[in-house]
Amino acid sequence: MKWRAACADDLIECLGIEPRHLGHQIVGCERALTIWSALLRSRSFNSTVLVADISGFANRIIGFGSSVFVTADFATQELQQPRPGLNDRLIASVASGRSVVRPESELGCAGDALDIVILSGNWLGEGLSPEQVAEAQMRLAYIFVECHVGYRLNRILCEATGDPQYRSLESSGGVWRKVEGFTGDRTLFVMTRDARLVNGSLAASLFRYKEPVLHLRDTDKHLLVEALHGGTDGELAVRLNLSSSSIKKRWRSLFERIADARPDLLPEGDDKGWNGSRGLQKRHHVLAYVRSHPEELRPFRWHASGEV
Repeated sequence: MKWRAACADDLIECLGIEPRHLGHQIVGCERALTIWSALLRSRSFNSTVLVADISGFANRIIGFGSSVFVTADFATQELQQPRPGLNDRLIASVASGRSVVRPESELGCAGDALDIVILSGNWLGEGLSPEQVAEAQMRLAYIFVECHVGYRLNRILCEATGDPQYRSLESSGGVWRKVEGFTGDRTLFVMTRDARLVNGSLAASLFRYKEPVLHLRDTDKHLLVEALHGGTDGELAVRLNLSSSSIKKRWRSLFERIADARPDLLPEGDDKGWNGSRGLQKRHHVLAYVRSHPEELRPFRWHASGEV
């Protein structure tokens, strides 16, 4: 079972797993799909597509998870006046030009904590064994955490549709709290920072936050995110569509800024540049730091696919 971020060509198949999450009741299916396609291009949106070889099909989509950062006012209103159709109202807000999606420019600011709406988190109801269902649930949860850990989070809302998703959230051991149930097999759930107190839960890392100290540029974050997935400078150059010399220049520039901001993160010595094994030592030190301090890489979408 592997995962990757969704692309526009995936949407119909992904949303077909649970059509009620399309959010089309107010604006219609065609307009809703157009809005989903636009969300794919925003860093306020994250998605996960699970693929596996089942029923004679290679790389068949078997699960889909997606989420979006929303304004605090929208999240508060939905919790104070719970009603069915969370996705419908969110999609309709974008269509009306009064979007409740949190602007990208606010995701990395030191200010209010961020609220999230989980738009979908579903897996195929047929064709999967109980073991595959359990694995799909685990992977969707794990990748959700990977995509959002490092942000200062406040609340996470999700409207469950159908019994499988309801049972998954209801059996979370207190991580998810039921807000209200509605007719039509829909239930609104919320996760708050209190969930970090649940022993052994993924929420413990999800709601742990520290202020970033490196203040990296987007080009720095892109380089580090790719480097975290491994590869030589030559392989990084191919993935980033850059020359090998450009990659080395980016490393040198990054090391110089880190040496000024946090010299303790680099090996002892005066050399700030890329210099054979010395540069590789610096790279290992920096990667070890950002791996344990994901806030330094936010906001940045994880594009790489892989196994978890």
